[in-house]
Amino acid sequence: MLIDKNTNIYCSFSFNPGNNGCEFFNHKFKENNINAIYKSFYSNDIEKSVEAVKTLNIKGFAVSMPFKSKIISYVDEISPEVKDIGAANTVTNTNGYLKAYNTDWLGVYKFFQKNKFDKDLVILGNGGFSKASQYAFNQLGISYKIIKRDSWYLVPQQEGIIFNCTPVDVFPKGHLIDGRPTTTTGKEIAKLQALEQYKIYINEY
Repeated sequence: MLIDKNTNIYCSFSFNPGNNGCEFFNHKFKENNINAIYKSFYSNDIEKSVEAVKTLNIKGFAVSMPFKSKIISYVDEISPEVKDIGAANTVTNTNGYLKAYNTDWLGVYKFFQKNKFDKDLVILGNGGFSKASQYAFNQLGISYKIIKRDSWYLVPQQEGIIFNCTPVDVFPKGHLIDGRPTTTTGKEIAKLQALEQYKIYINEY
């Protein structure tokens, strides 16, 4: 596909940018003959990144930690699930009008819908991804408890099913499901949510 002056740009902003989004979205754009490209960017200032989005007319972008809650302050509209979760990971730009969505919860929802567990869950962390996961588990009727920073010393003792929603290594006693996008499980969840992001981008295309 030829990149020209009409090529739409999509991107992500992160402290630690990776290639997963680039590979997924650029493949989908090519597969569906859409004149668009996707690029991941390093950012340590989400306000300046949002200014760049408007200046360059970037059509949509994703955010990762620690921007998932902060981004809400810089958009014009939030979707219902963002209001409930208190965090967003996907934003569309329509002529400078920014709308935030959360597709993280859908990735978690679809993963746990397919991989059923018969035990209560322990969620590690209480950041943006954790809040999206809590929302997903509430929709699925899965009960859980949360281990936050002030009780982190309890992590090594945890048994049962443990879902890591933090960026750190953890070593509990039980069965660990690691939600980080660098892990096998995390990549599966990330792909499921990326499909939902793609649908949003295309609807706004």
